[in-house]
Amino acid sequence: MTRNGALEEELFLGLRQLDGIDLNQIESEYGVLVAPRFERLASAGLVERKGSIVRLAPQKLSVSNEVFVELMK
Repeated sequence: MTRNGALEEELFLGLRQLDGIDLNQIESEYGVLVAPRFERLASAGLVERKGSIVRLAPQKLSVSNEVFVELMK
């Protein structure tokens, strides 16, 4: 698996968990800036952000695949 593939997989799997993902940890581990990818999703109410933790908005769990498609744009 490529490094980019591993990053995408970590984002997908982490967002499927109720605890979400820690953007600081992911950015440190992969050496990439991912926080800006979530700004549009947060503005649309698809994800919630508290500090460096991002998770799917509870009311949006049923549209998680749509969130992932937007995240990869």
